[in-house]
Amino acid sequence: MASPSFPPHYGLTLTPTIHSTLPDNLSPSKNRLPRPFIAVITGAGKGLGYHIALAYARAGASGISISSRTPSDLQSLEAEIKKIDDQIEVLSSTCDTQSVASVAQLEASIRQKWGRADAVIANAGIISNNLPTGLLEDEDWARVLDINLLGTWRVAKALLPLLIATPSGAQTLIVITSLAAHSAASALTPIAYNVSKLACNRLVEHVDADHRAATGVHAYALHPGAVLTPQTLNHRGEVWGALLGDDVALAGGMCVWLCREKRGWLSGRYVAANWDVDELEARSEEIGRGDMLKFRMVV
Repeated sequence: MASPSFPPHYGLTLTPTIHSTLPDNLSPSKNRLPRPFIAVITGAGKGLGYHIALAYARAGASGISISSRTPSDLQSLEAEIKKIDDQIEVLSSTCDTQSVASVAQLEASIRQKWGRADAVIANAGIISNNLPTGLLEDEDWARVLDINLLGTWRVAKALLPLLIATPSGAQTLIVITSLAAHSAASALTPIAYNVSKLACNRLVEHVDADHRAATGVHAYALHPGAVLTPQTLNHRGEVWGALLGDDVALAGGMCVWLCREKRGWLSGRYVAANWDVDELEARSEEIGRGDMLKFRMVV
């Protein structure tokens, strides 16, 4: 789990219990999904996306769309899903979230195969190469913003109509954000990554405000925990080394929990996979009354 020395507004201690490993009440096998249930996960070939897809398989999804820029990355994932339940329909697609046409083709394939989407997890993302420590050092700015922010926008824009057209389903959009969105320390977080994740949080707030009451779509910005993935493998230096100790399964468990039923009191907000969900639910009225877990300037 990340260092407890972070300021209170990072939200690390929102619930009295903070998890670094998957707790029993977040186990996908104990949070079974209704059927039919179609989950769509971008950036599924490695890391978080890979494990999020497995969580939906363990929770009983009837169909799972997995996509990646590299088709070979999806072969082992599809095999693992089939080991969990060989009746699950898997749609493996090559998708580059930097391309409007590629994302549109993904949507068309999902629509043709199932005609519905219950949950869309906009997971595809990157971090700046070599952890630059300031604006002048970051030569990877445009690529990070294009994938993390514009890629998320492309996925949300393309898949929202399908979520809206699935009124009997979960109608859930989950955007993978980061604890880094709270930080203004370049030594901890490359600025491009920070800005992209901060903007994704506001995007989720807009989707909730525009669509929850009107169409039933719920949206969440999910911090997946501080996990070691192929993206962070080379960033375990003096600053990051002690932070990357959370279980990669946390994010998948939280995604399933968020989709199992509609939680209007939490939609449109930042959610951390480390929080205890029972303790979080106990604060639901307080969260709604105070309009908590949203990004605002303190004046």
